Amino acid sequence: MKLWHILMNLVNEFESCCSRKRTFFWLVVVLMGFTIKSDFLGVTSLARAVNLLPNYYTCLLNFFHSAAVDLEMLKILWAKMIFKYFDGMVRINGRCVILGDGIKVGKEGKKMPGVKWLHQSSDNNGKAAYIMGHSMQVLALLVRGLSTVFAVPLAGEIHEGLRFDYRDKQTQLDKLFVMLLSVKLPELCYLVADKYYCAGRLMKQLISKNIHLITMMKRHSVAYYPVEKSSSKKGKGRPKTYGKRVKLFDLFHANLDFIEAVMPNHPGVLIHYAVKELLWKPLGLVVKFVFVRHPEKGNAIILSTDCSLSALDIITGYSLRFKIEVMFKQAIYQLGTFMYRFWLKAMAPIKRGQEGDQQLQFAPKAFKDEVKKKIAVYHLFIQLGLIAQGLVQYLSIHHHKVVFKSFGTWLRTLRENTLPSEMVVCMALKNTYLDFLLDGEKFTIFKKFLGKRTGVSLPMNKIPVKRKAA
Repeated sequence: MKLWHILMNLVNEFESCCSRKRTFFWLVVVLMGFTIKSDFLGVTSLARAVNLLPNYYTCLLNFFHSAAVDLEMLKILWAKMIFKYFDGMVRINGRCVILGDGIKVGKEGKKMPGVKWLHQSSDNNGKAAYIMGHSMQVLALLVRGLSTVFAVPLAGEIHEGLRFDYRDKQTQLDKLFVMLLSVKLPELCYLVADKYYCAGRLMKQLISKNIHLITMMKRHSVAYYPVEKSSSKKGKGRPKTYGKRVKLFDLFHANLDFIEAVMPNHPGVLIHYAVKELLWKPLGLVVKFVFVRHPEKGNAIILSTDCSLSALDIITGYSLRFKIEVMFKQAIYQLGTFMYRFWLKAMAPIKRGQEGDQQLQFAPKAFKDEVKKKIAVYHLFIQLGLIAQGLVQYLSIHHHKVVFKSFGTWLRTLRENTLPSEMVVCMALKNTYLDFLLDGEKFTIFKKFLGKRTGVSLPMNKIPVKRKAA
């Protein structure tokens, strides 16, 4: 029950992004549903998790379609809460570390805006090569607790599948940059992303806002040596900007000064690394390349647009990038963040295998508005799922002893100095949910609201009664 009191004190800060008190209560109900649900059937699962009466299911649907929740303010409030309440923020060179990545979620709905034929390149046999679904991008913040590092989700949006205006030239990288600015982080950061985001256009945008990128280089990447200064007189024509061209992976066979070091976060692994600063043409500036020889994973090159960053800090930052993959796994299989099912009745059915974005340049304005509203519904569902996962991670980091006391079962793989996973925290919350509803000491107004809609009411002897003055 103590876990629920901690959780309720946190979610009270979201009240300012709701225009009405009742809307805020429904927002809290949704967050509670994400944490204690046991299946993945969209809004139905949320209603079943909190024991919602059948006649209030439509109210829950209407909440997602309501304009009473300011989604942009919700993102900003959540980012502020992370920096306010989470201790152990992972920092490199005094900056926090933001992870960015994309995820493709299968959707079978034929009347869902943004659904398209997507290709998945993965070594995992469980992933189909092509799916119909939504392509979205997510940002997460690295936070450390004991020996565990969590990727706390910040924001997520669908960035592919629709085109409202033929003059819109925004790429997925541009949309990630806009999303990063929209959360209004209170301090400077490093963005860590995989090789898909290794693009000069994104780097220029980030550097303009004093944000630096740490990413991996592709196998065919090239760079240039700085121009050698000549003592001879200046000749005709424009002076050279770039020196000798070199394939980056060929430098592993050159005379680089490799240094042996322990792999960050993996004390049992020895790596060899070398550093070289070269001109990278897409950015037009000198960047730092770290050449890494890993005993198991082979050769890799990590790029940092911040040349003042040490090589081991660059390796540390990129070695933690996989934490966002762990976060995706928990979001899919534990929280059900992407398991939304909202249809648009006015939309023509999509054919399976339909490639390319849905072109809406010449669609009626009323239909465009309906599509935008439905996309906002998806984004609200995703954002609340990410927030619920972040709240669960907060309980794991700061109240892990209380979590294990309320867990109610045992773990075969429980190790010392390790935090409980999202699954353990959700089970602890589920075990104490009914006790929280029946307790009349705190949050009585919300409990009356929820009790009326779930059929679980406070005992008469626990309902606080106002005493009349003598």
